[in-house]
Amino acid sequence: MIVSSVRSRRLTRSVTRSFALSVSIAAFSGSFALAGAQASAGAVPLVGNGGFETPVTQTQAFYDTGTTIGEWKVTAGSVDLIGPGLWQAARGRQSLDLSGNRRGTIEQTIATTPGRCYTVTFALAGNTFGAPAVKTGYARVAQGLLLTQKNFRFDTTGRSPQNMGYVWERFTFCAQESSAVLSLTSTTDGVYGPAIDDVVVIPRPRCVGIGLDLGAGSEETTKDG
Repeated sequence: MIVSSVRSRRLTRSVTRSFALSVSIAAFSGSFALAGAQASAGAVPLVGNGGFETPVTQTQAFYDTGTTIGEWKVTAGSVDLIGPGLWQAARGRQSLDLSGNRRGTIEQTIATTPGRCYTVTFALAGNTFGAPAVKTGYARVAQGLLLTQKNFRFDTTGRSPQNMGYVWERFTFCAQESSAVLSLTSTTDGVYGPAIDDVVVIPRPRCVGIGLDLGAGSEETTKDG
């Protein structure tokens, strides 16, 4: 009976310790998850005007080299800001045609943390009002001489202003500096170019490999010069 009593007390202490440890771990995990959720909820978007919702246009507004669209600057060619009266946006009311009266480029500088990786996502479709059917271009992140690029293409065959068929493109880059230049460029000649919307940059918990295939829909990382 004495041996049984000792074993019983040891078992009770063991169960009590295990329960206390489980409660502590659960409490810590819950606090960590809550902190992460609060951080996400209070996070400031890294890309300004990623949905091209400002300035407001009902149909179409033309922007030439040197002009700005919110935080975006047109650095080459021209682009068209498209409102709901012309075609469907991926999110919100507005989107962007990367070919205005010629192929265009937009860019903005975003804040980054050296050593951290980020995923760039954006919605892609194409101007359905004219040829060519296949729209092409690329998204690029420049950090000094380091370039990370995502080539893209979209076939507008069978699409319409009311059914644009947006797809979401994505690529990852790892920050080397405290800022990076994000740009989107049309390589489609003429005035009917790629349609872009919902540009977002998301911090990642860890880096992933980046491919070296330079074909459409691929990523590359190079040292320029």
